[in-house]
Amino acid sequence: MTAKNLFSKKESIKTGKFLLGFGASFLALSALLFFVPLEWIEFFFAAATLLLLNALGFAGEIVFGEPVLIQLQALSLPIAITYLCTGLLEAVVVVSAVAASFGIPAKKRIVGVALGLLAIVAFNVVRIVASILIIIFLGLDAGEFSHDLLFRIFLFATIAGYYFFWFRWVTKKNN
Repeated sequence: MTAKNLFSKKESIKTGKFLLGFGASFLALSALLFFVPLEWIEFFFAAATLLLLNALGFAGEIVFGEPVLIQLQALSLPIAITYLCTGLLEAVVVVSAVAASFGIPAKKRIVGVALGLLAIVAFNVVRIVASILIIIFLGLDAGEFSHDLLFRIFLFATIAGYYFFWFRWVTKKNN
């Protein structure tokens, strides 16, 4: 099979529509996020993280600012919740990819966006809590290493993994 025959013209057009839709959606969502104070989003993740840590027996408080800080009694230094902790980049990519999947009915894309956002929030809170617990129990060096590793794994898992499973679910044939 030659490269020329690899994709039909119809498939090339579908791919082009997806890429254009993805790019336009990504730019539009990124521009809209410019108007949302980052501290609010960081505070949301800090609050969700502290709630889960409290349930696990770790007390602390949130210091509002840029970045938002979590000061735990178990640690001498605060934990900073920054832009990358929030999963905003992952959210924009997932929402853009789902929205640009033009062959899928709009209702399923809306559900896909909502479920994607919930998955990203849940994954990021779990990732933040896991990183903090590693710092508490294994020290800052292990925490830094695991934070970098978990960030990369969760970045890939939330974007590629979610889109793969969502697309597979909405395109499967009913037998």
